[in-house]
Amino acid sequence: MEQLVIKIAGIGQVTSAALTKHGFKTVNDVANASVESLSVVSGFASVRSLQTIKKAKALLQIENVSISKEVSDSVTSKEKRVSKKPIKNKKAAKKSKDKKVEKNKLKKAAKLKDKKVAKDKAKKAIKKAATKKKMSKKSKKK
Repeated sequence: MEQLVIKIAGIGQVTSAALTKHGFKTVNDVANASVESLSVVSGFASVRSLQTIKKAKALLQIENVSISKEVSDSVTSKEKRVSKKPIKNKKAAKKSKDKKVEKNKLKKAAKLKDKKVAKDKAKKAIKKAATKKKMSKKSKKK
């Protein structure tokens, strides 16, 4: 699947529209472009053109690595599925999967709650310190 130019680091919606207008619709288009052809686009001096081409090439390289990893993972997962014994009770398998999903949701919720509690404690501590500071200033004035 071709990635759109907006996936390139430093390319936002406006720049993406400008690139698309000049025929650079995908990351591959930008990666294969020359500095001169990309410099025609508004906002692309030769330095930015060169950097953008490099970023596009790096993105394609990362994509190729991830695609090859996905292919490798799918082959090993197929091998694992073949070697496993078939599950006789589909309902039991579904329940087991549902339990795992629910467990993960609970873990995430607990982490979020812990973060919130920590933030609340920090806010209270800051308020307490500010109050003490005010009190000490008042006592010094007297």
